[in-house]
Amino acid sequence: MALADSWYLVGPLIAFAVVGTMAAVLRRALGRDQVRAARPLAEDFGLLRVAALVDRLEVAQAVRSTLRRAGIRSTLSTGLDGLIKILVFPDDAGRARRVLERDSSTGT
Repeated sequence: MALADSWYLVGPLIAFAVVGTMAAVLRRALGRDQVRAARPLAEDFGLLRVAALVDRLEVAQAVRSTLRRAGIRSTLSTGLDGLIKILVFPDDAGRARRVLERDSSTGT
């Protein structure tokens, strides 16, 4: 009779041990990916490409204005080094550089 009564205690202990082991394994497996995702890459701009790099906001706004007049969409990003990057889509990157080179050579 004592043996039959002990199974009532062993069954739940085995279940708790299995659930605890599964929780520990999943936490270890999934926790690693969350740490990687939490650290953004400093120079990762997704689809955007750097068209120009400047050190003052006034210059960056003038560059954006030049690109806007040429029909090129752009945005700004400040890097860890303090420099301002003017970002454009990959399809516009080459044209943006040509527009900016032409604009700098004319002096406007």
